[in-house]
Amino acid sequence: MSANEFVDKEEVDARETLKAVKEKKKAAKKEVTQSKRTFVQIMNGEFLSRDNFVANLPYVFFLGLLLVVLIGWGYYAETVTKREVTLEKELGELNSEYSTLASTYNAARGRRPVAQKLIGTGVAESLTSPRKIRVKKYVFNSGR
Repeated sequence: MSANEFVDKEEVDARETLKAVKEKKKAAKKEVTQSKRTFVQIMNGEFLSRDNFVANLPYVFFLGLLLVVLIGWGYYAETVTKREVTLEKELGELNSEYSTLASTYNAARGRRPVAQKLIGTGVAESLTSPRKIRVKKYVFNSGR
């Protein structure tokens, strides 16, 4: 093209856009191949021999510590859950035992069972019914 020729601005914009799209595709392919390469290096164990690994060793130890804590936390949660289930079962058994004992006690504390238990002791059931004592006038001495 010579310097005097007319260039369509839309055509130039389209070319630039096409170039940008091609560059983005190349960058994406490069990123994908880089991540695949990194995965293969991890699987091979090749990353262990690099200086990067040695430089990031404290971070790797920190991640290991976090993994150990996470595993321990899982075991602790499982133990607590098992104990909770056991205690709930025990609570159910104790509730049923309580209701059984309460009904037995209520049956034994009636008037007739108590009277029959006291027959040999000389204590007898009163044959007169209890009465209220009514006071018509309340008189209180202050004691001064």
